[in-house]
Amino acid sequence: MVTLREIELTYRFKEVDCDITGKTANSPEVIGKLFDYLKHETKEVFIVVNLTSQHDVNCFEVVAKGTADAISTRPVELLRTAVILNLKAVILIHNHPSGLSEPSQADVRFTERVIEIGNILNITVLDHVIIGLNQHTSMRQTHAHIFK
Repeated sequence: MVTLREIELTYRFKEVDCDITGKTANSPEVIGKLFDYLKHETKEVFIVVNLTSQHDVNCFEVVAKGTADAISTRPVELLRTAVILNLKAVILIHNHPSGLSEPSQADVRFTERVIEIGNILNITVLDHVIIGLNQHTSMRQTHAHIFK
């Protein structure tokens, strides 16, 4: 006999008291303010913000936590919720505990890969915002060529 594994998903609406969901994510400054608390994290934290077609925050999730200077995740983990909820856009966010918000070469390569896979799935990666101690960096602004 063969064992078949089934996946059952339940989609529910739940009232929550949250200052982030429902906000319009229309600029890196808005995202920087909403997720400014990440500047105090001592380890890297990767968050994906799933957006409605009007770019309102539908939900966000912490996808991975890493070490003081690295994080490991796969593009599929970032895009999974957008696929399940049939959402068409995401914003990627992670912090740099060093306090510097400039993207590393690894950040750029990983973002390129997520954008590539998002395009296949018809999910637009609108930005990748890196939170530092006193500033944030929008990769859409600093590396616009990878978002085309």
